[in-house]
Amino acid sequence: EDAIPAPYNHSNVDSDEVLFYASEEFMSRKGIEFGSVTHHPDGLPHGPHPGRYEASIGAKFTNELAVMMDSFRPLKVAKQALKIEDDTYHKSWIASEHAKVSGHTITD
Repeated sequence: EDAIPAPYNHSNVDSDEVLFYASEEFMSRKGIEFGSVTHHPDGLPHGPHPGRYEASIGAKFTNELAVMMDSFRPLKVAKQALKIEDDTYHKSWIASEHAKVSGHTITD
């Protein structure tokens, strides 16, 4: 009843984390589209966007699908991927910046 299904904030100490989002909705993030990919290098703190952790409390189910891979060797980003990088991604965890970055209010 009071379960918190959204993941907690964390840092991967020994691995890079890559997620491929295979659905348009994702409980812990805003601004996700089908086919979105995120890469969190080791040591980079990350977790739910502002308000998403709280909004997940008591949720009975989610309608989302993602594939996550942890690499225990550092990943390199291809030059081609840099062309489509979201330069505002690092700001997406700042509550005051979140509405500007994602086009949503924190309570969405």
